[in-house]
Order: sequence, then C-alpha cells, then structure tokens
Amino acid sequence: MYKDELILLEKTASIDIFLYNKKGIQTILENPKHHNHGLMIRASKLSKEGFYSLVKYNVGYMLLVPLEKDEGLILSPKIDSLNNSESSFSNIDFINHSTSLAKLSYFLYKKESAPNWNLIIYNLNEISDSIQQIKPVENLHDFHRYANKMVDCISKLDEKNFKKYINQMKKCKVFGDALTTSNVIRGEKDILIDIISKLTDRAEKDGLPFEKVIFLQSVTVQKIELQTNILNFDGWLEEIPYAYFNELKKWRENLFIDNADKIERYLKLHSRENIKLKDVANELEISEQKLNPTFKKKYETTIKKYLTQLKIADAKELLKTTQLKIRDISEYLSFVDESYFISTFNKLCGITPSKYRQNHIEEFLANKNK
Repeated sequence: MYKDELILLEKTASIDIFLYNKKGIQTILENPKHHNHGLMIRASKLSKEGFYSLVKYNVGYMLLVPLEKDEGLILSPKIDSLNNSESSFSNIDFINHSTSLAKLSYFLYKKESAPNWNLIIYNLNEISDSIQQIKPVENLHDFHRYANKMVDCISKLDEKNFKKYINQMKKCKVFGDALTTSNVIRGEKDILIDIISKLTDRAEKDGLPFEKVIFLQSVTVQKIELQTNILNFDGWLEEIPYAYFNELKKWRENLFIDNADKIERYLKLHSRENIKLKDVANELEISEQKLNPTFKKKYETTIKKYLTQLKIADAKELLKTTQLKIRDISEYLSFVDESYFISTFNKLCGITPSKYRQNHIEEFLANKNK
C-alpha cells in the first residue's frame, strides 16, 4: 500500500477512505471526523465484483472499490463538502471523478493496475436494479417527454413524481451521440444544457428571484463546460434538477413563514458553524438590530442560547453514534476550544461529554444483555 500517496489523495480530493470486509468497516489512514458505520455497512453489501459502484444516500454518495471477494474500499466525500448550500454541485464533482478516483485508490492500495471496470449506480433508499453506464441511446423522444414532465413537477414541488420522471429519463439511456454522431462528449453536454435551459425558464416563471436563477444557470453550465468528458451521465441527470428543485422549495417556504421562523430554520441548517449575527442578517435580509428581539418574542430565548442548544443536541448524537474524540466533536461543532465545549455541555446537561458517552454505552450493554 502506498500510504503517503493515499493520504495525499484523501487531502487533495477531500475524501475519506475506509476498508470494508467481513469484520466490518475499518479506517486505514487518519481517523475521519465524522462517519456512519451503519450506513457504510449497508452500502458495502451492494458491492459487486467486476464493477465500481456509486451508492447514493440522503445527502451524497459513496464509492465502492472491490479489492477481493468480500473486501474493498469505500471512498466518501468529507462531511464538510456535503453540508454547504451547494451540495448538489459537490455531488456532481464527486460523480464526475468517481471512476478515476476508484482506479487511483485501487492502484495505490494494491500496488497494481486497476481493472477497467464499468461503473454502476445505486440509490440506498430506493434499492432496485442497478443503473449501468454502458448502453447507447435508445429513445430520445421519450427522454424529452419525461424531461418536460419532470420540469412540471418542479413547478408543483411534487417530489414523488419528480423522482419518478428522473428515473424514467435514466431508463431511456440517452447519451451524447443522440445529438451528434461525430462528437459524443459535445452531445452529452448539449443534452444537459438543454435540461438546464428548461429548468431555468420554469424557475423564473415560478417566481424564483432572477439573481438566484442566473446563479444556478451559470454555475451548472460552467461546471459542464469545464469537463473534458461527461462521466456518469445519470448522476449529472439527477443532481442538476435537484439543485433547482431545492432552491425553489426553499424560496417558496420562506414566503410563508415569519422572520422568527426564518431565523430558526437558518440556525438549524448551520448549527455546527461559528455563526455571527451579521451572517444571519445578511442571509435573511433582516436588520441585525432586529434579529434578537424578533427571535426572542417567539422562541423566548436569544439566538446565541438557541444555537448553543442546537450544538449540544448535535454533540449528544455524535457522542452516542460515533467514536469521535471529545476534541474532534468540539472542533466539528465550532466551539472555541475543547475546554469551553466541556464546560458548556456540563452546564446544560449536568454531566461531562465523556460521562454522557459512558452512561450511554452502559445503558446499551445492559439492554442488550436483558
């Protein structure tokens, strides 16, 4: 194993690398700050010899790289890249480089050339037949018909049918040579840009502010044009519409809630960050002087105290579900330092983080032995 090179790959690609086998999930390099063993175990069971597998879950993707029978690598984007306002774009980047990342990690771990396997994609929450990225175009007419229906669902925020029509689009197996036989890559880009055009027109008609529409359009088109080739077309086909769907959904929801609830929602979305009042004011376009009075009138506490409560709730979950060190949890939740985190936790919970974790373990073992 080329350990130094694997560490460099983790840092430059902003990923964590794990080993899965019959013993479970193991870290092979530096301990990541946050990971979900249960989720990874479920994903690893989808691994198939002779294929690299991209597994979608709630907020992102994991990449499975088989090494031997019942053993392989899991590549997972670092948690920070999944919790920002552009998560769909982060997913697109990971999708597009997944095959090259799989081959490179295979080579660095086994010290031998990686197999030239095809990539298959699974949705962990909707397990069905895998989608293989290898068939040529079959029916362009149906593809565009489903695309139009998908755009209509965005207008209604009908997520059930939105997902259905995206899956129908995938089944059409439309690739770039649908539009041109002389330049497959250009054709793939043109298909995606045509979908972006449809989404942009509909989002603007549905009232999404012009600056947000232009931002979505420019970022997605730019990402497509910067690619030398479009790998994992189906991944792009899902993530681009979801960028528009989520932005329109968030904007509509904000139309019907008061400023106090807008503040509360923002705090929950950014609870692990070191939020300043000016950040909230700028994002929500509310006067900084009005923030605390507006919030306290409805929630009977200050923004700072409420944010601290959210961080402690997150800390409890991490203490129960991960093996993270107290220092890492403190850093992950943006406390000033470990000492301040411990004193804050103790003040609100009447117990230190270490004791809280120990009590949870003892309670778990007692229930297991009943």
